[in-house]
Amino acid sequence: MENTEVQKKIGKGKIAEIIIRAAVIVGSAFMIYWYLDSRFIAFGSVMGIFIFTVTAGCAVIFEPLKKLVSKFRKTKAGKAAVTVFFIFVGLFVIYTGTALGLMIYGSKKPPEDGATVVVLGCQVKGTAPSHTLRMRLDAAYEYLTAKPEAKAVLSGGKGDDEQISEAQCMYNYLTEKGISPDRLYLEDRSTNTNENISFSEEIIKKNGLSEDLAIVTDWYHEYRASIICRRQGYRCGAVSADTPRYLTANLVTREIFALANEVIFRK
Repeated sequence: MENTEVQKKIGKGKIAEIIIRAAVIVGSAFMIYWYLDSRFIAFGSVMGIFIFTVTAGCAVIFEPLKKLVSKFRKTKAGKAAVTVFFIFVGLFVIYTGTALGLMIYGSKKPPEDGATVVVLGCQVKGTAPSHTLRMRLDAAYEYLTAKPEAKAVLSGGKGDDEQISEAQCMYNYLTEKGISPDRLYLEDRSTNTNENISFSEEIIKKNGLSEDLAIVTDWYHEYRASIICRRQGYRCGAVSADTPRYLTANLVTREIFALANEVIFRK
């Protein structure tokens, strides 16, 4: 009787294991497809594809992998190596979950009344805004329309593959939609988020604008931007733009690593 109960438990355990492994493989395949859907090679997509390929591979060869780990654990060095590996994986999972939570939190913090809008630039295609930049500009337009007294700094330099600066592109887009030019200030030198805030600071101080900021950028980028703002002595809130679905996995993965870099190496 006892043997029968043990066999049933083992059978149920095997079924649960198969279901979990199948779910991991299917989930990983979906994520890999999502990264590939962006149709360009970038740090975020490469890291994401690597991580989920390894995850799916481990699920596929779980049984031989389990035997290999058990064999390694028979020696002190092997046991230590396996322990360190699983600690690293656990810490990475915890960090990733925490970073995603902070990104969501940062995207929900409202700006103070009377805040100066700072629109962070993004790729310009020729003289037209990219899809991502257009979504940021639409978010800025809605906010500026709702707050007719607000002024905005449009921050972004000119890349080698761009015909005009990101700031000029943003200015053209917003004025064509009816935002008065005298509400807009152009910062056309910056090449990254730190420079966006630093160079915008010069314009804010020079023109006596409010030092409470409303940062317009993609939702996942808001928290890192807020860290940079606080480091430079500004309070800020978020005016979050949606991110194109096909780019979300790539850009969020890149941001997870960029956030760690910002916290650890840019103090």
